[in-house]
Amino acid sequence: MTVGINLEISEEKGLAYVQPCAAEVGKVMLESDLTKLIKPVSDQIIDFNVLCDLLNAYKIRFSEFRCSLALGVSKIRWRGKTVSIFKKGKIKIREALNKEDALKSFQDFLRLIWGSFICEVCGKPAICCAAGLCNKCQEKNGEKNHVNLEDLPTGIMLSNALIDLTNIFPMLDTVFSNILNGINGTKISEIKVGNFERKLNRINIVVLDFMLQTPDIKQAVLGFIPLGITLNLKHVLLIINSLIKEINQNLDILIRFNTNAKDCLSGIFQETKSLYELIPQTISTDSNVHENVKKIGKILEKIKELEKGINNMSGEFKSFILRLVKYANEICLAGLRILNILGVEVFQCQI
Repeated sequence: MTVGINLEISEEKGLAYVQPCAAEVGKVMLESDLTKLIKPVSDQIIDFNVLCDLLNAYKIRFSEFRCSLALGVSKIRWRGKTVSIFKKGKIKIREALNKEDALKSFQDFLRLIWGSFICEVCGKPAICCAAGLCNKCQEKNGEKNHVNLEDLPTGIMLSNALIDLTNIFPMLDTVFSNILNGINGTKISEIKVGNFERKLNRINIVVLDFMLQTPDIKQAVLGFIPLGITLNLKHVLLIINSLIKEINQNLDILIRFNTNAKDCLSGIFQETKSLYELIPQTISTDSNVHENVKKIGKILEKIKELEKGINNMSGEFKSFILRLVKYANEICLAGLRILNILGVEVFQCQI
């Protein structure tokens, strides 16, 4: 994956201006404008929602953290310095020890917020490109890379993040089993999205540490793999909770479903469950992603089968089924995006 930004910053290039710090004698302040670093594709240089999400996920590393969407400004206290970034792309770093310290802090901060930069190819935040939400970027970056994490000085960090990701999927397996029970007319509990998100954010902390500490920028970009996966999983969690609410509110309709419709609907979610069982296998082994994708073609077959069967149903039944199918389709697509991300084929340490 590529993003139109030069992360190798120097004062000489005119990308950063360093001067004595007014706040503390003997220290320096750095100012820069991201419009000099990134080729703007619109009036946006960064997506401030994504920026706040990234900094919020990493806030355990800050002594102070504030991010205001309304004001379009974020301020953190990090490594003894105050770093401010504004929605229009202005960045200020105060209380650096010297010019070299200021420039290093600036480069590290850019890596930290890398996912919020607007991609010059598709106009979406870089993290959305990583999550497979931009077809243009997938086409441009279609070539897959083979990387052995054992060869990277920080590879164990990324390997640990991927291992932690595999531990999320058994929890989702239980959720899908509950959804199948709901389709059979049993009221089910909503999932605690916050618990899942906290686990995903802990993974993202390790990933961002990897991106900061990996010397080679071409290797650091591998952090976008788990970042893209966690973004898809957060999206899936919200969809699943909406699906569970839909099921619980319409148990009376589900009870009145004919056997064929209920079996077909159960089949769709059973195959979707199988899809998400493939993902941790793909993360932990050198598996053939494309062969795995072929195996879940049954989901689309089941959806087509159900759509044919609902033509003669009453409006109440038809409308409800179509809503459930829409949720299933979105969950399925997110799973396929994750498998596509893993098509980079990361050969990692033995799990």
